[in-house]
Amino acid sequence: MKTRHKSVLRVSTILIAAAAFIFAGLSMASAQRTRSSTSAGKQRNAEKGLKDNRYFFYFINTSITNLGTDEERKLFKEAIQRDIIAQQLYMKFLFGESFEEIRKAQKILIDLYRSTLSRDIKHAKELLNSFAPAVVQHGPFMARHYLRLGYRDAEDARIDMVMADNFQEGLYSMRLYRYAKAIKKVKHGKRYAFLSLLESKAGTEKKKKDFRFMSFDELKDLIRDASADDRKDYHVLIHTDNYYRSKDEKSLFDTVWENPQLFEIPEYREYLQMN
Repeated sequence: MKTRHKSVLRVSTILIAAAAFIFAGLSMASAQRTRSSTSAGKQRNAEKGLKDNRYFFYFINTSITNLGTDEERKLFKEAIQRDIIAQQLYMKFLFGESFEEIRKAQKILIDLYRSTLSRDIKHAKELLNSFAPAVVQHGPFMARHYLRLGYRDAEDARIDMVMADNFQEGLYSMRLYRYAKAIKKVKHGKRYAFLSLLESKAGTEKKKKDFRFMSFDELKDLIRDASADDRKDYHVLIHTDNYYRSKDEKSLFDTVWENPQLFEIPEYREYLQMN
């Protein structure tokens, strides 16, 4: 009986040891999967953030280049620099650090979008208000129609801006997408303002053409001709910006990319020592 009892004990001990070994193995595998899942999540966040930033930089680049203040240009440069650093960190598989820089760039962009939108909406309404008296009194139907569309888009852009302002503070990407939508609308509003001006000024011969389908350069020449002498350059600049074009040969985004001067960012030296 004693021999049998000892055999049972030995078997039990072996089974317990085997179970402990299997449990330890499963725990290690689970921990490994958790680390892998966390790393994959960080990679997805960084990848999406970099993709989003391409979109966000596009919609504000010309507005800052053409109409931005010195302070806005300085902030825009920092946002670009941080985005470039984020791309470098991503290539080094430092996904968490990359996403941190993406967030810093987007936080700067939120402030820039807000100030740019406020200015663009103000410019749109100033244009519409300056053209409105002549259009309402003497303009043809299409001129008045374009004027209404311009006011509509400017107001829609203001509503979108207010909506973005009231999103949860940490939802950077969602806020920026809403701001970008507002920028598109306000630029359309300014385009309609110029179409109302051209329709109200057009002679019989010019009216045979539809201004909506004219090229950028054709419209630029017509806007210059239709504008008062002291407003010609300003109106051409606004028209240029409405088409996401830079008044300079290179936009600010392109200029910074060519010479990013990343050492201006305090954290950059630390990142160089990583990995």
